[in-house]
Amino acid sequence: MLHSSITSEQRRLIIVLSIFWGTLFGALGIFFPYYSLYLKQELSLSGQQVGAAMGVFFLVGLIGQPAWGYLADRTGARKIILIIISLGIALGFIAFWYVETYFGLLFVSACFAAFYTSLIPQGMALGLGLLYRSDTSHFEYVRAIGSLGFLLTCFGFPYFLEGMAKSSGNTELGLMFPCSALIILITALTVIFIPNQNIIREKAKSGSWKQLFGDSRFIRFFIYVFLANFMLDGPMFMFPIFVESVAPENPVGTLKWLWLIMLVPEIMIIAMSGHMRRRIGVRFLMFAGLGAGGIKWIICGFWGDNLTVLHWAMLIHSFYVVGALVAMPLYVNYLIPSDLRSTGQGLATMISSSLGGGICSNYVAGWLIDNVGPEAPQIYGGCGALILLCIAPFFVPKVIPQQYR
Repeated sequence: MLHSSITSEQRRLIIVLSIFWGTLFGALGIFFPYYSLYLKQELSLSGQQVGAAMGVFFLVGLIGQPAWGYLADRTGARKIILIIISLGIALGFIAFWYVETYFGLLFVSACFAAFYTSLIPQGMALGLGLLYRSDTSHFEYVRAIGSLGFLLTCFGFPYFLEGMAKSSGNTELGLMFPCSALIILITALTVIFIPNQNIIREKAKSGSWKQLFGDSRFIRFFIYVFLANFMLDGPMFMFPIFVESVAPENPVGTLKWLWLIMLVPEIMIIAMSGHMRRRIGVRFLMFAGLGAGGIKWIICGFWGDNLTVLHWAMLIHSFYVVGALVAMPLYVNYLIPSDLRSTGQGLATMISSSLGGGICSNYVAGWLIDNVGPEAPQIYGGCGALILLCIAPFFVPKVIPQQYR
């Protein structure tokens, strides 16, 4: 339940941000789970080609994520930045629908990535700036709505394809692109209704971002998030290919049920993560996610050919999401100065999701699929995550949220 002290203004803000995150992740719920499978089935790409194509997203993100963050902090126009990014993503989805060659795919991916990789960190920066900079927060409830949106579209999209097959005979996975574009347009519209409060219009001074690299706490944290995403992201992006090797007769249907098992407990765990964070701290919540991700991939890699074991292993996913996708940006919000929240979120995402996970981890995972086997990314990711967990406390400094009220 929300705290009784919540004001009517906060309630309205939570509703608007819930729609924002619900539609944003609703679009990703169609795109993310099935995109690598689309590249393999519809465009007939190899494992390394899939890894390279997805790596382009994050190669461009190395520039786009900090650039959008810096622009938002310097101008204070965080709402306008979010609208531009959302509209760019919608156009990118439409462009994907017309891609027929590998070169065309790489070109569209590069253009798309200039916007796509920055939407979540900039949404985080704006949302966290509005909701809190203290130990009490309603952000977890808002983020849980995002997972609900992901669940509805991820589980519902295969049924949409079945319905299209019955009416027109068209079952191509490429229909994910116009569907995702339509939902992202709703996301862009929602941003207009976010209150333009002073706290999200705060401007950073020229060159103030340099202080982030002059603080050893940021450097140590950046090393940690790079290694964590290097271990865990590639296996996640290549998960549809792994599932296809386990259930080649119906990979889309199997993925649908696996994501359902992952997302139902995820929604509940994220909603409760505020209570967990107040008890154990955001730092240990991150470590719990790292450990859960490692255990999940080890189970999948060694015993995932048994569909019963594979389905049960997905229950662990919710704890991974809380640590990697909720606790990490919350930790950044505590660590950085208020006028650099957009730059900080952009840099953290660049180093973790783009460099560590998107480029390095995807390339290694693609190489392992082609040269070792479809289960190899899960094995290396799981073992590496558990090894990193043993030394993680040396990289991640303690933070005290009350200092940032």
